[in-house]
Amino acid sequence: MEENMNGIIVAVNTGDLDFDKQIDELRLLCSNIGIDIQLEIIQKRNNYDKKYYIGKGKFQDLVELVKTYNIDVVVFNDALSNSQRRNIQNLLEETQIIDRNEVILEIFKRNARTAEAKLQVELATLTYELPKLIGMGKELSRIGGGARGTGTGTRGSGETLLEYRRRNIKDRISHLKKELDELEKVRKTKNKKRNDSYITQISILGYTSAGKSTLLKGLTNDNNILISKKLFSTLSTLTRKVVFPSGLPTIFSDTVGFIRKLPVKLIESFKSTLDEINYADAIIELIDISEENFEDKLKIVDNTIDSILVNDVPKILVFNKIDKLSLEQIQHIKILYPNALLVSAKSKESIHEFLLSLENKLLEYNVIKSEKVFFEFKDMWKLEKLKENIGIKSQIETKNGYIVEILAKENFLNKLKKEMPL
Repeated sequence: MEENMNGIIVAVNTGDLDFDKQIDELRLLCSNIGIDIQLEIIQKRNNYDKKYYIGKGKFQDLVELVKTYNIDVVVFNDALSNSQRRNIQNLLEETQIIDRNEVILEIFKRNARTAEAKLQVELATLTYELPKLIGMGKELSRIGGGARGTGTGTRGSGETLLEYRRRNIKDRISHLKKELDELEKVRKTKNKKRNDSYITQISILGYTSAGKSTLLKGLTNDNNILISKKLFSTLSTLTRKVVFPSGLPTIFSDTVGFIRKLPVKLIESFKSTLDEINYADAIIELIDISEENFEDKLKIVDNTIDSILVNDVPKILVFNKIDKLSLEQIQHIKILYPNALLVSAKSKESIHEFLLSLENKLLEYNVIKSEKVFFEFKDMWKLEKLKENIGIKSQIETKNGYIVEILAKENFLNKLKKEMPL
């Protein structure tokens, strides 16, 4: 797909409460792949027109507008059926037509940087493309020659171009699934080791552009973490070590963001990557509180997490970008969401306060636990050895040594109980 194309958005409003937000978001999605939206054609209908998606009269308007404004691409807010796509393309001739799913797939394709992400995007794209071949028309119905089964990939006798294309795509899909299955086995082995480790694992999930990467950068001061205003700039899981003020070491992971009407094929293709949240000890559900429609996005994130979450992983609601709110607005949010944590990911002071609050929340949800341990003065070297797995909440000096309140995962405390009295 070329950059800097003129586009028109075409959408049918069947009564969705978030319809206006869908269109605003589609416009933003288009801008991420170089489509400059010139116009929008919106039609209120109870259902989609079977032939042209919008009514025939509106469609004739579309044809004229495409010519008048030199439109390169027409973007539909919903997936088109094969017959709709064929009918529309016949009248729009050389003008490119794409739907919302294809826009999102294109963004994922451009942002895929790791080998696995590229495989996942290709799988999602081919899985989406396969059913569309049925409606490709007469040009794919020609009979081909050549010997089939020679290993050259040529068409066999009597095999149409349509059948040949479908066979090739099915073969490629099968190959991609096998490659991703192998990578998933490796990941599951790594995740099991991580799950059995004594270090707390936290996954950051949220709406795309909620500030997940910015939060991770703020927690780690790692300037190598990519911060982008573009949607879906992070497709692969990004993992970093974070140390709480108590000294408690924790692994934070940032993965792909969510969005309205995220294509099912994408979720299925990225299932192995998203499945990592099932190995987390806790999930940070990050929401941009400065947006007017944050509650809608919270519901979308909640529903998406519930669709991929298998294990009973505690969810911690975190509102980001509180620096954009007034004090009155912040107080109002605290009343509405008393269990939520607030943070400004770009503020060091806010990050410090956030980590203190998050640690208390981890204790509240039993993600970590605290135990008081007595160390004689001569045994304080043992405490130093433990610091790679623990945090220290308090330390009180007595006549014979120190009473230390330790923070750690339960499995580490159980190990410690066997080695020394608690």
